[in-house]
Amino acid sequence: MKPITEYLDYRKYILDYFDWRKRSSAFSWRKFSKQAGFASPSYLKLVCDGKGCLSRVGVPQVAKAMDLCEYECEYFKYMVDFTNITDDGKKKDALCKMEALREPFRCGLVLW
Repeated sequence: MKPITEYLDYRKYILDYFDWRKRSSAFSWRKFSKQAGFASPSYLKLVCDGKGCLSRVGVPQVAKAMDLCEYECEYFKYMVDFTNITDDGKKKDALCKMEALREPFRCGLVLW
């Protein structure tokens, strides 16, 4: 699976993660949603289909279910903001924060 820093859309990232897990195990949307602590077994599928948005409250739950490390959790949070926000200024701010987290990987340094 590609590193999280290669994504701008959290829905695409979650879908790729799901497909990656499904290839190597009996993984389902029901299991994924349950691991993330959601009552609805199809919640994450609906989010990936664009029929809902992941809330700020759901971000750490999904990040934990995907076993993301600290910088990946932070990047994921900004990616959700970038995808969900409609205000251009706030969208640009989220993108700048994602770029700042991505920068160490461009020059071959990993600080975490």
